[in-house]
Amino acid sequence: MKPAFPLAAAAALALATIPNAQADPRQHPTVEYMADYTSDTQGEPQGTGNIYYTKDRIRIDVNQAGTSVVMIVDKVKKQVVYLHPATKTYKPEPLDDPDIFNPYASGGWEITKAGEEVVAGVPTTKWEVKPAEKAMFQGFVWTTKENIQVKADGVSTDEGKTSENVFELKNLKIGPVDAAVFEIPAGYKRED
Repeated sequence: MKPAFPLAAAAALALATIPNAQADPRQHPTVEYMADYTSDTQGEPQGTGNIYYTKDRIRIDVNQAGTSVVMIVDKVKKQVVYLHPATKTYKPEPLDDPDIFNPYASGGWEITKAGEEVVAGVPTTKWEVKPAEKAMFQGFVWTTKENIQVKADGVSTDEGKTSENVFELKNLKIGPVDAAVFEIPAGYKRED
């Protein structure tokens, strides 16, 4: 199952493990955090949700076109668990590469500092990102000093289709994340 742009973008902004003292989209967040997010394609709302981030686990709640899906990534167990609230089911899947959703860390990007800006009330560094080779995204990303990517704005190409996309975190709260958000809720049944 191929994730839609909001899920992939959410994961790209959320997944992280490598500490660094300065803002840099190639690096991963150095702190735990939680935030709401919005995702627009071609100027139209595509999805909303929440992100909960720790060094080893990430939860992304995706609400898109009337459907809710929750993705819980566990880097230590190398698995992703998809929760389907409408059916109260879950499905675990292997995660071969825990950093698959952080393409900037791969080194296959030309990244240039483009200035300092405040995004959603948070001071950030703006970066222009261009793929070294054909890739899915080209545009700008904004990172905090803790390497949290709070916004991405650019053009994505997927399966030959190009679209303008904006992804932005809102209500960013840096601090400990309750471990309970990473648990499978009681009453959920495993899908085969």
